[in-house]
Amino acid sequence: MNYSASVVDEVAPARSEAPPSARAAEATTHGQAEKEARRAESRRLAIAAQSGCIESFESLVGQFEKPLYHFLLTKTCNHHQAEDLLQDTFLITYRKLGRFNPAYPFSSWIFTIANRLAISHYRKQKPLVEEVVFAIETTASSEVMEQEWTRSLWAHAKRLLTENHFTALRLFYSEGMTIDQVAAAMNRNPNSVKVWLHRARKRLALQLKPTAE
Repeated sequence: MNYSASVVDEVAPARSEAPPSARAAEATTHGQAEKEARRAESRRLAIAAQSGCIESFESLVGQFEKPLYHFLLTKTCNHHQAEDLLQDTFLITYRKLGRFNPAYPFSSWIFTIANRLAISHYRKQKPLVEEVVFAIETTASSEVMEQEWTRSLWAHAKRLLTENHFTALRLFYSEGMTIDQVAAAMNRNPNSVKVWLHRARKRLALQLKPTAE
């Protein structure tokens, strides 16, 4: 599979007094409506899958395959590891479908599973981190991979931020999760997530702002 990800985070000038245009307001409302529709659809599919509908689970796989892959790739920086963790995520999700509570978004539940798998994988690989990093940095193919990686703003964020800060930022902005949903996925309290997001945005603003010539 060949996936790509990008993110645009625009902030209006603090002193802007002009009210948002009708078109901008309509676009925002439309975007929120689309998100809610996707969440409702994934919840409906999950409930059907809990009842044994294989087609519904396959639809969930199609809906979450790309965003989960992007998320796991940022955690591992390795295509094959991300693919393996992706398959494990769907396998565990299917096995534990009975534990899903429809009162909560399905996206939060499945990203929680993926995040915990990535953490477990990292802990197992930790003794080999220095050796692997050295091998990657000294191969010709890694130069091509790095050039492709740095095209995305997320590549800079991955380099500049701590693991927790980056994960919280990714889930909040790229996956559209709320503070509470991010906290649940990372098994932390919402106040910690708020602090991480604040510090992550501040660091990125300082490091990525244009410098005067």
